[in-house]
Amino acid sequence: MKMNSKKFFTSLLGMAMAMHLFSPAVILAASHPQRSRDGQNFCARIDEITLRIDQRVADLDTKLQTRRQERLDNLTERRGARNEQRTENRSRWDENRAEHFANLEARATTDAQKQAVAAFKAAVEAAVAARKTAIDAAIQSFQQSVDQAIASRKSAVDAAISAFKSSRTVAVEKAKADCAAGVDPKTVRETFRTSIKAAQEKFKSDRQAIEKLKDSLEPFMLARKQALEQAIADFKAAMEKARSDLKAAFSQ
Repeated sequence: MKMNSKKFFTSLLGMAMAMHLFSPAVILAASHPQRSRDGQNFCARIDEITLRIDQRVADLDTKLQTRRQERLDNLTERRGARNEQRTENRSRWDENRAEHFANLEARATTDAQKQAVAAFKAAVEAAVAARKTAIDAAIQSFQQSVDQAIASRKSAVDAAISAFKSSRTVAVEKAKADCAAGVDPKTVRETFRTSIKAAQEKFKSDRQAIEKLKDSLEPFMLARKQALEQAIADFKAAMEKARSDLKAAFSQ
C-alpha cells in the first residue's frame, strides 16, 4: 500500500523540466545567425527564419506533449498496479481470517466460549473495516492532491509556453513591419534578438517558479503518512483488545 513518493516527484518535476525543450536559446539557434553576422540579409531571410523557428517550436511542442502523456500513463499504470496488489492482499487476508475463525469455532465447546468467538469475530471484522476505510480515504485524498498538482503544473507550463509563443509572434511581426518600413536590417535583427532574449528571460523565470511547485506535495505526503500510521495503530489496539477478551474467555 506504500507509494513511492520519489516516483511522484520525478513524474511531476519532469513535466516542468521538459520545458527546457522550449529553451529560446535553442530556438534562436534555428535562425543560424552565423549566416548573416552583419545583419544585412536579415530582412531578406525573415520568412525563412520565422519558418525555421516555428518548425522548431512545433517539434519541441510535440516532444513535450509526448513526454507529458507518457508520464501520465506511467502514473496511471502504477496506481492500477498498487490498487490491484492491495485488493489481492485483502482477499488473501480475508481467507486467512475465515480459516482462523473456523478453527476458533471448532475449539469453542461451551456457550461462553462460542459467544466469545462470535464477539472476537465481530471485533476483528469491525477493526478490519475501519482500517480499510481509513487507508482508502488517505490514499484517495493523496491521489486527488497529486492530480490537482499535475493539473496546476500543466496549466503553469502551458501558460509559460503560450507566453513565449506570443512574445515570439510580437517580435516577428515587429521585425517584418520594420523591414517593410525600410529600417536598417542590422537594427531590425538586433531588435528581434533583444525581444527574443527578453522572452527567454521571462520563460526562464516562469520555469523556475514552476519547478518550485514540487514542494506543494510535501504537506499531503505528510498527511497521508500520518493517516496510514494512525489507521495501523488503531487496528493494532483493536486487535489487541479482541485477542485479550478472547483469551480471557477461553482461560475460564
